[in-house]
Amino acid sequence: MLIKLGALKKIAASLGITEIGVTSSTIPSYISDRFKQRFKLHPPTKFEESNLSIRLSPQLLLSNCQSIITIFLPYDIKTERKTSEPLNQEPRGKVAKCAQGIDYHKIANRMATEMMRDIQKEVSRTINNLILSDRSPLPERDLAKLSGLGYTGKNCMLINPRYGSYGILANILIDQPIESDNTNTFDDENCVNCDLCIKACPTGALVKPYSLNPALCLSYLSQLSGIYPAALRTKMGNRLYGCDTCQESCPKNRNVESSAIEEFAVTYFPEEPSLNSIIKMTRREYDLTVRATSAGWRGKTTLQRNAVIAMGNSKNEDLIPILAKLLENDSRPVIRLHAAWALGQIRHKNARYYLNKSLKHERDLSVKEEAKSSLSLL
Repeated sequence: MLIKLGALKKIAASLGITEIGVTSSTIPSYISDRFKQRFKLHPPTKFEESNLSIRLSPQLLLSNCQSIITIFLPYDIKTERKTSEPLNQEPRGKVAKCAQGIDYHKIANRMATEMMRDIQKEVSRTINNLILSDRSPLPERDLAKLSGLGYTGKNCMLINPRYGSYGILANILIDQPIESDNTNTFDDENCVNCDLCIKACPTGALVKPYSLNPALCLSYLSQLSGIYPAALRTKMGNRLYGCDTCQESCPKNRNVESSAIEEFAVTYFPEEPSLNSIIKMTRREYDLTVRATSAGWRGKTTLQRNAVIAMGNSKNEDLIPILAKLLENDSRPVIRLHAAWALGQIRHKNARYYLNKSLKHERDLSVKEEAKSSLSLL
């Protein structure tokens, strides 16, 4: 007997999953053509699968895969403010919505696992399955669209008509056929008369409708370790992790429903944390807060590097002593380098003093070059 989508929806709803769909394990050829075209223009990022055979062949991930269940978990819970700290004039950073609470991978995997457990109880045969969330090599947004969960916005995000684009996607590959009674169909032309996301993108990463250059995307760049591209540092503003600009500008995210998944209301990483608190954060403090979120995998150094960039972009002279201390004493060259850059952005006589001082004792050539570059601005 075929598994029916209607039955899956009932099981999912009992677990708090309201958005669920199904599609075939055969991925349409037009998706392959689009990937090939994109890779010609923009090479795959460090965070994505470059082998198209793996990206487009679910059977390589689960033997005899016949169907793909897709779920959309909204994570935006409407509150007055998601920060646990009182706001004052102290310079603050900004954290993307998806990284403020419990690591969404864990939530998605738990809910999908519970759903598969209950599905298994309903059938008389073993269902082999594989749960994938976010780190999946498969084209998640395309599969969600094919499953009837929404349409593609010009910012390349999946837009769900009920919850907008603030949602987590998970795929469940199964080795059984599913009889779909899904009648939802959505047209990307929902965005035809709107270019707000393209105009809002700080770096022009949305090069044209439905086309993203990931090498310019601040969300991607905020997660890269090492030296941040110099030409894009001022574009980072006060972002610490991720970037929601294209979603914040999207009219489809206004007046949408709030998520009913209570776990997303738990905050470990405030929306606007103090930049100084990030710089001073100990390993233990990091492990008890940020580590529990989806930003936790990236590590403390990259987060602090972003905070240093945000300090430079603030132009706040009160931060010069903090940056000077980092430039002089921090053991990590990547932090000293960005501290040198940030001092140059503030452009104050005291910044000149500390930069000149660093040239006398700094041994890392890249840091010295950054200090010299900053001095040329002063």
